[in-house]
Amino acid sequence: MKSRARGLSWWCVGALVAPLCWSACIKREPGTQNVAAPEATGATAPGSAETGDGQGPPTGKYGKVPGVDVLEGASIDAFTVTGQTARVATSVVDVSGQPFSKAIRAQVKEKSANLWDVQLQATSKSEVRRGDVLLASFYFRTEAVAQESGEAETEINFELNHEPYDKSLTHSVRSGPQWKQVLVPFVAKRNFKPGEAQVVFRLGYPPQTIDLADIKLENFGKELTLADLPKSKSTYVGMEADAPWRAQADERIDRLRKADFTVKVVGGDGKPVSGATVSAKLTRHAFAFGTCAPAELLLGGGNDKYVGLMRELFNTVTLENDLKWEALADWGFPLERGVRGVDWLREANIDVRGHVLVWPGWNELPSALKRQKDDPAKLREAVNAHIREVVTALKGKTIQWDVVNEPFTNHDLLDILGYEVMVDWFKLARSIDPAPRLYINDFAILNGGGGTTAHRDHYEKMIQLLVDKGAPFDGIGMQGHFGTSLTSPDELMVLLDRYGKFKKDIAVTEFDVVIDDEELAGNYVRDFYTVLFSHPAVTTLTMWGFWDTNHWKKNAVMYRGDWSLKPGGKAYRDLVFGKWRTDEKGTTDASGQFKLRGFKGDYEVVVERAGQKRTVKGALAAGGSRLDVKL
Repeated sequence: MKSRARGLSWWCVGALVAPLCWSACIKREPGTQNVAAPEATGATAPGSAETGDGQGPPTGKYGKVPGVDVLEGASIDAFTVTGQTARVATSVVDVSGQPFSKAIRAQVKEKSANLWDVQLQATSKSEVRRGDVLLASFYFRTEAVAQESGEAETEINFELNHEPYDKSLTHSVRSGPQWKQVLVPFVAKRNFKPGEAQVVFRLGYPPQTIDLADIKLENFGKELTLADLPKSKSTYVGMEADAPWRAQADERIDRLRKADFTVKVVGGDGKPVSGATVSAKLTRHAFAFGTCAPAELLLGGGNDKYVGLMRELFNTVTLENDLKWEALADWGFPLERGVRGVDWLREANIDVRGHVLVWPGWNELPSALKRQKDDPAKLREAVNAHIREVVTALKGKTIQWDVVNEPFTNHDLLDILGYEVMVDWFKLARSIDPAPRLYINDFAILNGGGGTTAHRDHYEKMIQLLVDKGAPFDGIGMQGHFGTSLTSPDELMVLLDRYGKFKKDIAVTEFDVVIDDEELAGNYVRDFYTVLFSHPAVTTLTMWGFWDTNHWKKNAVMYRGDWSLKPGGKAYRDLVFGKWRTDEKGTTDASGQFKLRGFKGDYEVVVERAGQKRTVKGALAAGGSRLDVKL
């Protein structure tokens, strides 16, 4: 299915500089191309209809073909502060011992609501054409920061300097007190006339002081490919093999995800059988390891490889678009197909997450619904009718439902009906089907580094509102679309604890890592899953697709388009089917018992003695379990 991410929600803020904000929950429509969502930061842009190329093997001409500096050599002199300028003080400082003698220093005095509320900005001096290959280079260091890591951060963007701020580059970077050169190759995603593009460094962070120097943006046109150009290797705090958080996480996993399992073997006379060989193998985790999938691939023929791996790798699936209201109303997605997709999954012994009942922004709703914006009573009933229809159609068939999605950026219905209407939506869904766990869901909660943000603060406020008003909700969803700004394991724990205080389940609903560095992505998959699996509130980890060909960004966690395994796929397999998989063997003691400590879930137990063999099914639950086997 040829498709793209669509329906990006524009929510502009800021008095002087007002770049876009967007919805990260992915929608896809047949017959169109991919559009990047900035939560998956990289050399792509939301709102850009054209995509460059720049692919192919290296030409070997780097260093021989001169680049044209889009800033015409002005470097730091090209930059001025724009936006909420009172929040930042800038100066030029002398530098010694480096290949440059001056740097621009930006002292952030007060955190902004959004990163783009205040920024260093320079205007392009020369033309850039779609498909041109460019190299952004600059030096970066931290002068002062309150973060325990000792690192400050910024984000460089190359973008249109007016609405809709189409981006060709979005790249986050951190540095300690030592100078670090940053090299970022990218491809222009559209044409920019001279003076029409801007290079910006975001400054809307908590108080910090950073230095930037020797800033260049070289355009090599079509003479080079991306493979020709050097690039900085990204990393994240805590990636080290001996990082202290690893042992702490393993201890929590052993304590939280395992339980004591006793197999008691007796003979036909009911007496204990000693010396019997017992093997106990976990066949299905109690924890929900999931992915998303389109019903079309499940129900259509010729997808044996995809379907086979999905059934092998995951015990939970979210239908990617089939149950979304706009898809049902405007895209020609029949609800009946979604129901058949859910039935197919359940027959395959795969649990289903329902996604999503109300995505309350006009861009994510049926186009006809907006006609009722001036009649709140009719609008309210239309939403309620939709909830009744979908939940009734899937009654008893889902384990979870995302009832409300992305209220920070998609709030048109909430502005009209009042934010407390979310409580009514949860109550209605629960009254129709009391079985599934009900979730609120949002993006930009786990990704983008640590600390607090306006988005995170708002999400906490929405959750608190649901609690205070008695909404029957059970879980907090966090999407988890990661780009180059990879939140450290320690910061992930802080964020999980922040929302864990509500004593609700936490589900990661749409995890992926969309970066070009597959090795780094693989390391982060390993560490992200380890941290999340170790947290007591987390019950579900859903990756947003596992195969490049059917991924909204064509860059999935596990498999390339040719089905070769990526480092992220190996990391997932090594954890879920290796380190976190119980397969124990031993013999019964004098009391006829074989004891082990295993991961909670379903088991196949085989008992053998003196030519007798019996295979039984059992489950290891929280608090421990005992399975009696009679030979």
